[in-house]
Amino acid sequence: MLIGYAQTIITPSLARPVYMAGFAQNRQATSIHDDLYVRALAMCTRERTIVFCALDLIGFFRPDVQDVIQRVRGHFTELTKPEILIASLHPHDGPDTMGLWGPDDRTSGVDPLYLAELKDKTVATILTALAAATKESPAMKSVCLRVPGLAKNARNPEILDDELTALQFLDIDGRPLVSLFDFACHPEVMWEHNTQISADYVGYLRQAVEETTGAPCIFFSGALGGMMTPDVKEHSFAEAETIGQTLAKSGLEALENASSFPVQELDVQKKEIKVKLTNILYKFAFRRKLLPDVRDPQGKITSEVNLIKIGPAWFATIPGELLPKLGLALKARMRAAGAQVPGVICLANDELGYILPAEDFRFPLNPFKPGKHYEETNSISKEMGPVVMEAMLNLLR
Repeated sequence: MLIGYAQTIITPSLARPVYMAGFAQNRQATSIHDDLYVRALAMCTRERTIVFCALDLIGFFRPDVQDVIQRVRGHFTELTKPEILIASLHPHDGPDTMGLWGPDDRTSGVDPLYLAELKDKTVATILTALAAATKESPAMKSVCLRVPGLAKNARNPEILDDELTALQFLDIDGRPLVSLFDFACHPEVMWEHNTQISADYVGYLRQAVEETTGAPCIFFSGALGGMMTPDVKEHSFAEAETIGQTLAKSGLEALENASSFPVQELDVQKKEIKVKLTNILYKFAFRRKLLPDVRDPQGKITSEVNLIKIGPAWFATIPGELLPKLGLALKARMRAAGAQVPGVICLANDELGYILPAEDFRFPLNPFKPGKHYEETNSISKEMGPVVMEAMLNLLR
């Protein structure tokens, strides 16, 4: 298998107002603590080319994703078009790329100029990674391990996914070419009063992995709904660094002790899904043009799930923030179907909010004061969870 990698800084300029996403409206960035990136990993065999692309952003809607993918695929013939996965990491210290966190509840926080620049950079980064796919990777390592004490479930404390999934592609001499880490926790250590642009704990994780291995690192967020949030004593960059470095150290130690093996399979299966939007808050946001209205005439939203196999490592890709109860169930089904190292990549090729088990879904009487049911107010429908899980199970069958 051939491996290619590229990355580009996507930190917004502070010359224009930058409304930060993830907490309250009108939280404007005042400085840059560390840069945000788009990172792309291309994996190529004779039969298949797949690109994993990670954005240090709160979310990237399907129309924007499709625009980027179509522009990239336009550079290839029908027989050589790559499969592309674009996933947001969901940091709460970056710019609003969705529209919900502008100066007030009637004004989008998205900067059209930044969004256009972002798409151009994402296209260019993916193409660069594909062009760089000339390094032979005859072997890889993959591990799953628990890393307790870093994340907690603020909604249901008894349901916790603290499993880290990590891969490492090796060159012919056994040296790392690229590392991939996947963990279920919101990158939100700094919390609501922070006004410094940052990739949060993810930035520290990647830095630690790269300094140790001398090779790039790409990160993805797992089933972080519910709310899978950092378990910290204070909201500080020191705590973010501790989480990032602990994950890096734990993953690298496990990879060091793991056996390497040739990659004998690279495959992707895709299934389109349709779910009717019922959330009244989203309908208000559509009317105020805070969110793009992507409903069809029947009121349904189209998205997708994917099952990607890289040797014994299988990844389920989910178009939103899957709650850990569903994430754990999905990984169990993946293991039963043959995955030795399962992982879940959320906010993949879309961002449709929280994805809950139907039996736990209770839309609050007053969505402006949701109490313990905040996630329902940021979910398109009670049916989203069952539809996503059934689609994934069909792919696994």
